[in-house]
Amino acid sequence: MEIQKLNWAGIKLISEDKTILIDAVEDFSYYKPVLGEAVDEVIRFTDEVEADYILFTHMHLDHFDKSVLKKCLKKEGKLIVYSGLEPVVRKVMDDIEMIVLDLNETFTENNITFKPVFAMDGVGEIQSSWIVEDLHTKIFHGGDTIWHNQFWKLGQENKNIDYAFLPANGVVVNFEMIGLEYSPVPASLNLKEAFAAAHLLHARKLVPIHYGLFAHEKFYIPELFDQEDLQKTSKDVGQKYLVLKDGEVLMDS
Repeated sequence: MEIQKLNWAGIKLISEDKTILIDAVEDFSYYKPVLGEAVDEVIRFTDEVEADYILFTHMHLDHFDKSVLKKCLKKEGKLIVYSGLEPVVRKVMDDIEMIVLDLNETFTENNITFKPVFAMDGVGEIQSSWIVEDLHTKIFHGGDTIWHNQFWKLGQENKNIDYAFLPANGVVVNFEMIGLEYSPVPASLNLKEAFAAAHLLHARKLVPIHYGLFAHEKFYIPELFDQEDLQKTSKDVGQKYLVLKDGEVLMDS
């Protein structure tokens, strides 16, 4: 499996000559008033990528980019959707072939298996995590999940996860402008929680995602960390990790 980190929480997988996108976003402009300006250059990939399968963890526009679906999904490609999100997705993308899966239900094609599993959104919206595996590699993608009590069970029921892509910015959000009361509790895993979740998943390595690219002094306040923090937390928790820069490719076989 070839794995490329895209922007923010996005990743691209290539397996069995098939291309898979998860939480792949190129246009963050809709959330600019909340997320602020991107601090690094955003990768442009939609002119080059033709996807056989597209998945997303939830409908926040920094994880679900309708333009990516329209530009990148092949004519015969499939949008794989967690059933909890199906009604909303059909309202905006009903002209695309969908494979709809309940939690823990699997779909296998071309020696690639897709499985949505439990996740918990920081502001109470519907979200799933995804497990994708081929004959050699298994990855877990956690979107922007918060800490929950199912990581133990997920680790027991899903053996041999190689890479756990988990959010790590522990962001505090202020969304009072859309009617949500302010809370100082982080709306995604922080660094220590990400390492602990990867450890409970028995992942060979944590790959942090959903950090570094955005911050807003009033509405979107992330927890910051550096290489020293990564090394210390890895040692404290007993969990190995791998940092992939946006655009970087990992070959695993």
